[in-house]
Amino acid sequence: MNKGLHKVVFCRMRRMLGAVADFATSHTSEPVSGGSTGRAMRGLLSAVPDLRATAFAAMLLLGTVSTIADAQIVAAPGSGAQVIQTQNGLDQVNIARPSGAGVSLNNFSQFDVPGKGAILNNSPTIVQTQQAGYINGNPNLSPGQSAGIIVNQVMSNSPSQLRGYLEVAGSRAEVVIANPNGIVVDGGGFINTSRAILTTGTPNFGATGNLAGFSVSGGNITVQGAGLNATNVDQVDLLARAIQVNAAIYANSLNVIAGANQIDHNTLSATAIAGNGAAPAMAIDVSALGGMYANRIFLTSNEYGVGVSNKGVLAAQAGDLTLKSNGQLVLAGQTNASGSISATARDGIDNSGMTYARRDVIASTSGTLTNTGVLAAQQNTTLNAGAIASTGTLGAGVNADGTIANSGDLTVLASGAVTATGRNEGGGNTVIQGTAVNLAGSNTSANGALTLAANNGDLNLAGAATTAGGALNASATGKLVNEGGKLSSGDAMQLAAGSISNAGGQVVTQSTLDVNSTAALDNRQGVMQAAGRETIRAGSVDNTAGRITSLNAEGLSITANGALVNGAGGSIGTNGALGVAAGTLSNQGQMNAAGNATLNAQSIDNHAGSVVAGGALSATTPGALNNAGGTLSGSATTVSAASIDNTSGDINGDALAVSTPGALVNRGGKLTQYGASDQTISAGGALDNTGGTIASNANNLSVRAPGIANDNGTIQHAGAGALTVKPNGTLSNASGSIVSNGALALQAALALNNTQGAIQAARRVDINAALLDNTAGRIVSLNSDGLKVTTTGALVNGTGGVIGTNGALDVRAASLSNQGQLNAATDATLNAQSIDNHAGRGRLSSARA
Repeated sequence: MNKGLHKVVFCRMRRMLGAVADFATSHTSEPVSGGSTGRAMRGLLSAVPDLRATAFAAMLLLGTVSTIADAQIVAAPGSGAQVIQTQNGLDQVNIARPSGAGVSLNNFSQFDVPGKGAILNNSPTIVQTQQAGYINGNPNLSPGQSAGIIVNQVMSNSPSQLRGYLEVAGSRAEVVIANPNGIVVDGGGFINTSRAILTTGTPNFGATGNLAGFSVSGGNITVQGAGLNATNVDQVDLLARAIQVNAAIYANSLNVIAGANQIDHNTLSATAIAGNGAAPAMAIDVSALGGMYANRIFLTSNEYGVGVSNKGVLAAQAGDLTLKSNGQLVLAGQTNASGSISATARDGIDNSGMTYARRDVIASTSGTLTNTGVLAAQQNTTLNAGAIASTGTLGAGVNADGTIANSGDLTVLASGAVTATGRNEGGGNTVIQGTAVNLAGSNTSANGALTLAANNGDLNLAGAATTAGGALNASATGKLVNEGGKLSSGDAMQLAAGSISNAGGQVVTQSTLDVNSTAALDNRQGVMQAAGRETIRAGSVDNTAGRITSLNAEGLSITANGALVNGAGGSIGTNGALGVAAGTLSNQGQMNAAGNATLNAQSIDNHAGSVVAGGALSATTPGALNNAGGTLSGSATTVSAASIDNTSGDINGDALAVSTPGALVNRGGKLTQYGASDQTISAGGALDNTGGTIASNANNLSVRAPGIANDNGTIQHAGAGALTVKPNGTLSNASGSIVSNGALALQAALALNNTQGAIQAARRVDINAALLDNTAGRIVSLNSDGLKVTTTGALVNGTGGVIGTNGALDVRAASLSNQGQLNAATDATLNAQSIDNHAGRGRLSSARA
């Protein structure tokens, strides 16, 4: 054509009008156009019979018309369609008259569209086309008639080759190319087409002549080379048993349905039927060179066990992408959608490529979902599988630039095990759940809540960074392992498992922490820290070199049915109250509370350990309490045990109560009360204060035991009241010191040994004993309240011994042996059955002799 200008002339060979260049003439050499067309036709009609043979021969010689052998489209015998050539050499199909339902059925022995294109004539009158200019009307159509659907059925053994554009002339229509032997598309496309269907199935028709659907039992569709461009078509459907895409497909709405199926024309619902021959290895295969680009894409493989593979590009650019496979779904290329992606497969999903949706990603399979690539959505990502194995990225709320938004939930669910050791990120909430869950070494996060659940196995977070901006809930029926991992949350955290190992790991929350382990909790060299209340329940706890901390005043509670071990380097602390209950408690580390601290166990071993409370401290056990080299300190400290060993230890408080039905050993240790409240230290067994110190500011101090050893020890009372030392047996104060800033009452049911010892009070002293040996010792009352010593047996005040007072002295004994000094500032009374003051070594002095 000349710059798009044309005119209509009469073709003698075809006996019809044709569009030609504006400089062409009719056989009379007179231009024919516009309003002269009718007159020219009437003048020409009478001459056509005489000139037809001559003109046709001339055109053949000149090569201006193709022979049948040159045709790419050949109508089958008996078909209602005719194939002719346009003036520029394109195959033109005058389609068969349509049924009452508007369906034109055309049968062909060959249907190929070459690169220059072909025409389906759907116009009863002359009409302009894009590829051939003006063409004459289709004589098979009545005036005003056109087909809504043009079915082109190929009845041969060769596949159709679509290498150019197939144009509908006249009214826009749906085009079907059905070739059971296959279709190859290489540069194909459609013009003036509402819907294009390429199928290897057999068309099925209803009683009214409507197109009901297709029976697909075999055949392949291959897209290669220059691909398929159908962006000007509303909907494109590829229906075959197998579809191979080695080039780009461009479409608006693209549906690809593979497998042996009965397919409904209107809904594209597919029902599996028996196929011819063996099933293909792959139903839909998009190679690395292939791609599907459409506003919306729907892919499904309905044949049992036959999968779908994408190594190229699947891009739904303005809508959703749906993938369904009755076999395996392999996504090794780029799979993306501006809408949502829905992927369903019976035999598993393998994603090693980039799969991303601007809205949601939903993937479901009864098999295993494997991910070594990226599987993410800008909104929600939901994965549901028999098992999940991911070393790549699983994401929700992921922006196109890779940043994470504050919304978009990631849900990973498996009826079997979940392994996700790569990146697992949710802009909103994240849920990962399976029979067993392995996130070892992963980066797993949620800006909202994070839920991790192993319903019938272990939850492995070893070496992982697991973070929740909101609440975090991690549970396992088996082990919860966070060894070397970092587990953190901005809101409440709950951990529950058969056993928990946080060895070398970190568990940190900005809110409350609730830990429940049916068996062991291993926090060796680990950190468990809460900004709020912290509660730990376990079968046993090992915090050797670890740290368990509650930072605010809500407190820390630890309950262990078995052993609680806070070994060397371990720290258990809170800025609130501390409550510890255990089968056995072993603390060689530090336990600190800004508030009260309560220790309750069947036995308490605090040797070399430290327990310090800013408030009251209570350490209670029905068994032994070992504080050798340890520290128990509180504002009010209460220690109660079957036996207490404070060898070289330190038990102190503003108020201090120490009691035991058994032995109390304070050898080299310290029992100290800083406050003035009355104090009692009692033991049902022996009290051994050898080399130890019992010091108190109590107004009244009472020390009671069956026997007391204070050799080289100190019992020091700084209060203004009385110090009462009352052993039911012996009291040994050899080289020891028993001193009161008030009065002193010492009652020993048996012997009192004060050799080289000191018994002294600022006020009155009363001593009762069966026997008393004060050799080189001192028994002194410093004020005028006086001193009274009573023994039911012998009283020996051997060499160097001093018994004296600044008041009256009253000594009563069965026998008195004095080689030391007996001094009184006022009266002195000695009452004994015998008195030995021999050899001049004894001295008796009184201001009133």
